[in-house]
Amino acid sequence: MQNALLKLWKMLEDSKSARRNDNLESSLKIHHLIEEKRNLDSNYDKLVEDVNQLLNAQEERVMDFSYLQDKVNGAKSSSVVVAVMKIENDKKGAEKMELQGKYSVLMNLVEAQGRVTRNQKANHLKEKEKLSEENYNLKDQVDKLNNFEEKLKDDIGVLNLHIGGLKKGIENLIKCRDELKLQIADELNEVEKNQEKLKMMRDILDG
Repeated sequence: MQNALLKLWKMLEDSKSARRNDNLESSLKIHHLIEEKRNLDSNYDKLVEDVNQLLNAQEERVMDFSYLQDKVNGAKSSSVVVAVMKIENDKKGAEKMELQGKYSVLMNLVEAQGRVTRNQKANHLKEKEKLSEENYNLKDQVDKLNNFEEKLKDDIGVLNLHIGGLKKGIENLIKCRDELKLQIADELNEVEKNQEKLKMMRDILDG
């Protein structure tokens, strides 16, 4: 019974150790995800700032272009003006392409951030379910250990009662043995007395 109790206790300690290791591993995973989310947030903020700057620059370009168009409308058409307009249009197209690229990167980043958030929630739920199951199993093992301990105490109590009964039986046997010794001694004395009396009677008869 003692070996079984030690075995159950070792299982309990092993379960606690495994749980601590799992909790440490989960903490490291969560820390890694938090760092990844922090980096994504930083990149997201930087891209938002870049997009805002591009939008502001685009507005300024539009205003400059409108001003240039006003100047062109009030002046004679010339090859220089046409060339300037072409350059401005090219710049506007390049900025538009850059803005679209930034927007695409921003959308990809938002999507990646959403995946990280969903993965964090899913991992958190899995860890919570795993911890709940481990807590249930641990409680079940503790209950079994407590029940075994109670049964062991009951068995020890019954064994102590048997031992007490055996001690009383041994004491009674010793007492009976001592009384029997005394009785035998008395009977031996009586026999010796009778033998002496018998000898005296024979001596009288022979005389």
